[in-house]
Amino acid sequence: MRAFQALKRQLCECLIEQLEGRRMTVPEAGQIIWRMFIDLCTSRTYHGAGPNPITHSEIRAYLALYRWPLEPRHVDLIFAMDRVWLDHAHRQQRLRLANQPSANDPTLDRGAFDAVFG
Repeated sequence: MRAFQALKRQLCECLIEQLEGRRMTVPEAGQIIWRMFIDLCTSRTYHGAGPNPITHSEIRAYLALYRWPLEPRHVDLIFAMDRVWLDHAHRQQRLRLANQPSANDPTLDRGAFDAVFG
């Protein structure tokens, strides 16, 4: 079980490296899970406040489509990676919102004013 926890940590660290634009090498033992996560991530849905997490039903449909037999611990890896991805996405969203001019900002330009008030 210790090896499985090490794999989870390694995959999550690799994902952080990739999200931050650094080079990384996915461990050989995690190649298939990594590919599954990337496939599931590209079909992710979004709502008004940002991305939705990957759901059990999406994983079940993916596994049925590609006929992959996974154990619950493998699905746990996908969910751990998804938490890392979501944390990064929410952090990026907060940074974007913090850098946007507020409605009370006196430097609001004409284009922004016209977009709001027509």
